Amino acid sequence: MKKFENKVVFITGGGSGLGEKIAKDFAEDGANVVIFDISAENGKRVESEIKEKGGEALFTEGDVKDSKTVKECVAKAFEKYGTIDFLINSAGILRDGLIHKLPEEKWDLVIDINLKGCFLCLQECSKRWIQHAKENRKEHIADYPDKRVINISSQAAEGNIGQISYASSKAGIIGLTKTAAIELIRYNIKTHAIMPTLIETPILGELLEKEDGKWRKYYEGRIPLGIGKPKYVSDAIRFLCSDDSWFMNGVILPINGGRLGPL
Repeated sequence: MKKFENKVVFITGGGSGLGEKIAKDFAEDGANVVIFDISAENGKRVESEIKEKGGEALFTEGDVKDSKTVKECVAKAFEKYGTIDFLINSAGILRDGLIHKLPEEKWDLVIDINLKGCFLCLQECSKRWIQHAKENRKEHIADYPDKRVINISSQAAEGNIGQISYASSKAGIIGLTKTAAIELIRYNIKTHAIMPTLIETPILGELLEKEDGKWRKYYEGRIPLGIGKPKYVSDAIRFLCSDDSWFMNGVILPINGGRLGPL
């Protein structure tokens, strides 16, 4: 039996980058994967690629900062699979700029997608989980269905030049995670966050190669173990969703390549 067989994972931003890797790895481990993404092209592609390898996947098109589509897509997952066991909040964007130069609309967009989107998905899933728990009361917390939420923060939450909006959104995710961990554990809902350093997704790879690889050399010199791979993030997330971490809650896990402190 595969590690996550018969489990249902809902992944925001699952159509590309880290989200895509996480989706495919969960599928290989036997999970039913719900891909929530604003790009129909990317989402359908990942859904198709998972199914071609014998996995089970459902693409739901939506915008994480829009509460209406969040509710609709979570509802579709429950309608098809009966529940969601793991919520992975992976959707996120960058709009960099120094404090005195960053346009207000860029600040708003980053906060809305990275932080508000995380809240909306957590809120909608937790409402359903709590309602089920109240309708099926148990004597002990551990007797409720075991649910996990993994939010993707960033090492940038500790501060980074030119990333005032991104750093603020990722720091906000840490506060959101700790608060949710305290509030929701009474229903056996465990909430964690991870804080990756630079991870080489296709988009980041293109940026690092600009100016004859100047920025790749710079960051490789700043991170003792080098720039990270999506696999490292996916492995950590699946550990936090596994039975091996059953007794853990409110974990803020650095995936830092040996680099302590901001980049």
